[in-house]
Amino acid sequence: MRIARSLLAPLLLWGLALALHAEPAAVIAPSDVWRDYRMLLGQRDPLTLTQFRGMGTRRDVVELVLVQQALRLGGWREGIRPVEATAYSRILREIADGRALVSGTTAWRADLAPLGAEVYISRALIGPGQSVAGFYTVPGNVRALAARNLDEVRQLRAVSNRQWRADWEVLSRLGLQELYDVAAWPSMVAMLAAGRADVVLAPFQPGNTMQFKTGGATLVPVPNIKVSLPGSRHFAVSLLAPQGHEVAQALDRGLALLQQRGVIRRAYEQAGFINPRVAGWTTLN
Repeated sequence: MRIARSLLAPLLLWGLALALHAEPAAVIAPSDVWRDYRMLLGQRDPLTLTQFRGMGTRRDVVELVLVQQALRLGGWREGIRPVEATAYSRILREIADGRALVSGTTAWRADLAPLGAEVYISRALIGPGQSVAGFYTVPGNVRALAARNLDEVRQLRAVSNRQWRADWEVLSRLGLQELYDVAAWPSMVAMLAAGRADVVLAPFQPGNTMQFKTGGATLVPVPNIKVSLPGSRHFAVSLLAPQGHEVAQALDRGLALLQQRGVIRRAYEQAGFINPRVAGWTTLN
């Protein structure tokens, strides 16, 4: 049977829309986060996960679980395609250019807003004033571990990434001896391990010691001091991608349900990010 030419173009467009609709969402996150995410999950299904404790858990790792649960609760059924990146700036660029559909870890609103109207900013997972961080160092750095006040912290060398605006702003205002701009997290860890820098800001971790292993090194928090990071954190969705608007709507619907059910707070508590152990620690800023 022949199809009239007048009907052919609409049918082709409809078929293309179905093909695009069947594509999984390209979720982008740092390579080390994907690695620890797989360690945390083991054989468990991220869509049915209710307990977030375990090897590999931390803030950005549980966010990879939360973004998938939110998408499913919001009506997204096509699943995800993992995309790995080496740097925070690369994630933002891939989202802005439409090469990745959704970020698998949250970003600061201040970093997302300049990307323009083609990047959708989800509802906040972490509100203003809710984010605190510790000064993390290697166990052998005696000088860093002995710091107890702002004057002593100012004698230290910190490493961060200028693209992490909240971290960079806080560290700049503290007036440390040195503040090194390094693009990738593994390079920061290597500088700490080699003694070329003393501290890096990092979310607090679960467990009594709140230490964690990364890049072949063990990092521990400097006791009794912390900083408050300004701003809120959100997932980002590229509206340049064919499924962008659909994913953005599903994501926010799902996040609202997860917040109502207390899942987001529980995940952050079990990951150590919301941490009662540091409630009484001195905030330096």
